[in-house]
Amino acid sequence: MNERQLLGSNTAKGGFENEGDIVTKFNNYKTDKEAKLWLKLMGYDYLKIEELKATQIPPRINKEKALAYGATKSKVEETIKYKKADIQIKVDITIDNICYYENLSLKKANIGAGFNQIDKRKVNTYQEMWEFDNDIASTLKYYTGELAPYKDVNLLKDYRRMFMTEIEKQKVENLITFLSDNKIIIFTDLLKGRGALSADWFLVTRKNRKNGDVDWVLKDINYVCNFFSQGAVKITDRGNVKIGRITMQRKGGTPDPTSLQFKINPLDLFI
Repeated sequence: MNERQLLGSNTAKGGFENEGDIVTKFNNYKTDKEAKLWLKLMGYDYLKIEELKATQIPPRINKEKALAYGATKSKVEETIKYKKADIQIKVDITIDNICYYENLSLKKANIGAGFNQIDKRKVNTYQEMWEFDNDIASTLKYYTGELAPYKDVNLLKDYRRMFMTEIEKQKVENLITFLSDNKIIIFTDLLKGRGALSADWFLVTRKNRKNGDVDWVLKDINYVCNFFSQGAVKITDRGNVKIGRITMQRKGGTPDPTSLQFKINPLDLFI
């Protein structure tokens, strides 16, 4: 195991919890121990950095802000639609006067916590993104409840929708085949994104509620996509869908109960 792999995780006494804390740590990289380690993992020698500016990216951005973050006019819509970065870091290197940008996706969880939503949209939006046919779209809409069940609701676990175990077998098999054949683009869009605000790095922070300490793991986004894609596409006993280590479910609740959501357990990266 090389040095960068060994430095992939660590524990910070006293902790830091949110995006603002991490932005502050990066901006104080000259004196902050964690920021120095993160920059080293990213391949930077902090002593050769002339200037560093970390900025928190809001969950929703408009076209003007997208342009400010480096999107071209022709790519603004793609940047907004496929954004996955929570923090952008601008690094100026003294030696060759080059400016680098690094985008980080941040996830936080308490020890023992469960799953974390990574993406949520209407079925039609995913159909536009991944170009599956109308038959697969209808299967997903029965699953989310966007289409009313075609079976007697008295035979269903939930009158509002159908679980995969309740949908016609051939329809479900067609869905599984599509998901299996298109895992690369699906995992890339769900975790990395596209455009100027796609993620380059994935930083997970985990808080110990007993003592307040936070440990963390920082991984290259390509490693993360490969890690969570490991495993087959299958239907769970509860009638949901597992795509490798990602769980696909009906959103439920307000304000968009019939959307499709994808979830991971970011703490798996600590294993």
